[in-house]
Amino acid sequence: MKKNLTICVIITLLVFSAQAEKKVTYGKSTFTLYQPVAGLAPLPTCGFVPTAPGYTLKNKNYGPGTYYCYAPGTIAATSYKCILTEIRNWVGYKPDAVKEFATKKGLTLLDEKAMKKLFKNSSFPQSGLMYQLTENSWIQFDIAELEHSNVKVGEPLEQIVKNATFIEKITQNTDTVLNRMYRFWNDGVRFSDYATITHLNAKARATPPNDPNPNNFSIGEVLNPKKGFYQLSFAEGKPGYVWHSYDKVVSENLQKPDFAAKGQAGFNDLLAACEFSMNMGMAGKNLYVSYTVHSRLYNDLEPGKTWQQEMALRKDNEAKSKAAMQQVQKSNSTAMEKLYKEIFK
Repeated sequence: MKKNLTICVIITLLVFSAQAEKKVTYGKSTFTLYQPVAGLAPLPTCGFVPTAPGYTLKNKNYGPGTYYCYAPGTIAATSYKCILTEIRNWVGYKPDAVKEFATKKGLTLLDEKAMKKLFKNSSFPQSGLMYQLTENSWIQFDIAELEHSNVKVGEPLEQIVKNATFIEKITQNTDTVLNRMYRFWNDGVRFSDYATITHLNAKARATPPNDPNPNNFSIGEVLNPKKGFYQLSFAEGKPGYVWHSYDKVVSENLQKPDFAAKGQAGFNDLLAACEFSMNMGMAGKNLYVSYTVHSRLYNDLEPGKTWQQEMALRKDNEAKSKAAMQQVQKSNSTAMEKLYKEIFK
């Protein structure tokens, strides 16, 4: 039971780590878990951006006292430019405004048939508003209807851009794939509170930690593009650490048709207006990567709740979860100290 708990704690730390620089103390040792990677260029912007950020637009149908619990939401100020900070400016725009911008740019709108043909049997968007930007890139918008937009009976509900996704066709080779992973992670820790990358082939089960060719890994703490990662394993009842190279794992798994990788980045603020994700995988014979801004502005409250009640409940749950995690980490301090001493050799 204790072994399983230790493994669980390490996995949790790998998935939920982050900030621009992070240090932890276990036992008598303090470790710098990660810093942004020096000299690594941000994920490039696509250039299709509105004149003003959508989340700054005024709207009487959301905000404190309305049905939308995260409104107005907190947007962290940053001068860091990458595709993630660019596409978030679309959140809050109305579909007609998006169409007007696209028309002025001369972009091609894809119908649902074209989208399904392009991304058939994949996890990439196949509905919503999608425009082709270049031969190998697209931008897509999820449109939400505000169910409680206080319109008159018989009138259509207000529609608004809830999420925006940039999609790019990329070369199916190890260097390109790792570059996109590292850059998403690096962008995330430069302007948000956490970032992580996980890789697990879509149809595969996670291999045992001591497998010489695992089909999965996480990039969370201790990122080093020239290295790789350790996994905790047990041999004859004794804990040990198995080293794997990111390069080798990706190279092996890219040969499989179900290759997939996911990324998450965001903020620890309960009032944060958005979070981000990366999705990489195959659609037909081509490899694509997408970056999405997920709005938290337009989530309906449960009947009978107010915006203030909802946030008070979430703050209480967060405090309890944090206290529980601190207790678990304390009880596993010796094992964690041993792990990080091995990693930082």
